[in-house]
Amino acid sequence: MPTKEEIIEAQKNERADCLKKILESKASKKIIVAGAGTGKTFTFKELLKANGTGENIALTFIRKLTSDMFNSFGDLAEVKTFHSYCKKVLHQRNGKVDIYSFLTSIIEEDALYLGLELSEFDEKFELLQEDSEEIGFYLSRGDYYEAVSFNDSVYRLYKLLKEDDSVIPAFNQILIDEFQDFNPLEVAFINELEKKGNILIVGDDDQAVYDYRNASSSYLRGKYNSTEYEKFELPFCTRCPEVVVKTCNNFLCSAVTMGHLSSRIQKRYECFIDAKNDENEKYKKIITAYCTTGAMVAKYIKHFILKIDADEISESWKEGNEYPTVLIVGPGHYLKLMFEKLQSDFPQIQFEQSTDITLNQFIAYDILLKNQDHNLGWRVLINFHLDEDGIREVVELSNDGALIKDILDSEFIGKHLRIIEKIRVIQSGEELEQTAIEELNQDTDGHANAFIDYFEPKEELPEIEIDKSKPSILLKTFVGCKGLSSGFTFIIGANNGSIPKDPSNITEFEISQFLVAMTRTRKQCHIISDQWFIAPVDREGNFIPRSGKTRFLQWLPLESIEDKGTLSAKEIKASYS
Repeated sequence: MPTKEEIIEAQKNERADCLKKILESKASKKIIVAGAGTGKTFTFKELLKANGTGENIALTFIRKLTSDMFNSFGDLAEVKTFHSYCKKVLHQRNGKVDIYSFLTSIIEEDALYLGLELSEFDEKFELLQEDSEEIGFYLSRGDYYEAVSFNDSVYRLYKLLKEDDSVIPAFNQILIDEFQDFNPLEVAFINELEKKGNILIVGDDDQAVYDYRNASSSYLRGKYNSTEYEKFELPFCTRCPEVVVKTCNNFLCSAVTMGHLSSRIQKRYECFIDAKNDENEKYKKIITAYCTTGAMVAKYIKHFILKIDADEISESWKEGNEYPTVLIVGPGHYLKLMFEKLQSDFPQIQFEQSTDITLNQFIAYDILLKNQDHNLGWRVLINFHLDEDGIREVVELSNDGALIKDILDSEFIGKHLRIIEKIRVIQSGEELEQTAIEELNQDTDGHANAFIDYFEPKEELPEIEIDKSKPSILLKTFVGCKGLSSGFTFIIGANNGSIPKDPSNITEFEISQFLVAMTRTRKQCHIISDQWFIAPVDREGNFIPRSGKTRFLQWLPLESIEDKGTLSAKEIKASYS
């Protein structure tokens, strides 16, 4: 039986050897399939340093990861999301390109007004259904509106690249991260891009969390199992303590035993002992608990946070390696409740809710302020000022290529041009004269104040001083926590009906989402179940007590778990007093 010192030494040597094999390989196509926290970004940096100067690019579609990569090796490579890179190249080739996330909804409406039975535009792009009427119609309307959305920006560059690969330069090194989350369109784009230089693809089929964008880990598995790519491993996790690593391995083993993940790539995943000595001594168990209500879950988290050691808080704020002291992961409605219950005690808590843009007429004016002839600006505007018959008539006439501004009557155009001129004055910081305010009020149906509030220059708020003696707390969904790490991770809403939604039909994505949540953990992971929204009644209306605990808890090894049982408010306080 080797000693701990011997294990550490053996791990160090093997870890160095794994990196050496990657750096010394002459293969033009390399692939790494490795678990969370195993040093993929560090490997990217070392490979770039070893390859010397030249055109290098690193692509992913997770914005948080581009930020991390840029901070790590931004001087060695161009670091972009897929969409920002496509926008940049299209801009260089065709002039200014604007990405509008709402473009798809406008084009869907246009199809309806034109009586066309077209649907699922984004899906057609993502699945690369090039012969579909939807893609042709979308590109035509996008050209008319001089705008692109996320998917068609990738598709447009993909088509250009297939026709003429000189639209992008040759690269010394191409780095592709999180390949398990790519859809057929992105995979096809990478297949063209890989012709432009040496390529390293990195991913983990156990972490495929994006079930809503036609992504599939099968594409990563396909490349890994092909003979085109030389395969490498990074088996040692420097992020998670040993109990989390072992629990995740057991969780995946249980998933396979239960008939899931049949095509999974087998990979080693071990705790790098030398990096986690203190955590392995202090945090030997994953904590599970069962609370009766959502409010009780918040109370549990609050009492734990109040007991976090000052040195652990300080460590999470360490410059250059900051991470949330506490990460709370769960369904959106749970996170909203946690934020409401915890923000008074922890003012540094952050809850970034959905950033989906709600279409409004201010967006139309923002576009028209840049170009008063812009078809998209007028098209958005008429959604708020014309009835369905009026919009249909404009869309039908615009289908022949006429400018929407030329289709609309002069009185309508004149009114909105007057509004635009007053907006320009507001944006300049000048105060509108009373007569101008009255005119604006009349033209905007009594909403002059709303326009002034929206368009007037905003004062720069003083930078809030962060108290780094207090814990940082971040709330994220199961999908949103990807790319993060944290000192202490709380998985909440761990109930059947939430994750998994249907215990009799568990999806691969749900398995990955639960795994990703656990592997955010640097110190200790808590998994909290509850009875919130799970309150069945019998025919007489009497409450029937029932456990809402997620089926996934049964997949975890008992020796790794400290189960605190069902907790009352008094017991929660006693646990952390």
